[in-house]
Amino acid sequence: RRFVRALAPSDLAAGSLPHALRSLADREGAALRIEGEEYPLTPEEGAALHRVAQGALANAREHAAAGRVVITLSYLDDQVALDVADDGRGFDPAAPRPGGPDRGYGLPAMRDRITGVGGTLVVESEPGEGTVVAARLPRSRP
Repeated sequence: RRFVRALAPSDLAAGSLPHALRSLADREGAALRIEGEEYPLTPEEGAALHRVAQGALANAREHAAAGRVVITLSYLDDQVALDVADDGRGFDPAAPRPGGPDRGYGLPAMRDRITGVGGTLVVESEPGEGTVVAARLPRSRP
C-alpha cells in the first residue's frame, strides 16, 4: 500500500495539474472548471490533489449513483482549492463506515494525503443530497 500511495499519477507526468484533471474528468465523464490563474505547485501537492480527485470520483461512481459530477480547481491568492461535487445519494459523514482504520483507501486516504502536504479536507454530505469533497492547500510559494 505504501508503494502504491507513493506513485505519482501518470496524468501528471504529461503536464500540469489542470491538464491531468482534464484527462481524469474526460475518462470519468465529469465536468471540470478551472478558476484563477495557475501557479506552480510542488510535485507532492499536485499529486495529492490529483489523488483526491481520483478518490472522490471513484466514490461517486461506486457508492453515490451520481448523475453529475463537477470538479472545480481554484487558484486563489492564498490557497489552491479542489472541490469534487456530485448529485448522488449522499451519506452521513458522521456515521461509522465499513472497514478498519488501516484500510488505506477512500476518505481516510484522501485526508491523509492532503494533511501530509499541509492542507485540509472537508466532506459535506447528507443522505439524498449529494456530496462535496473539498481539499484546500495553502499557497507554498509567492
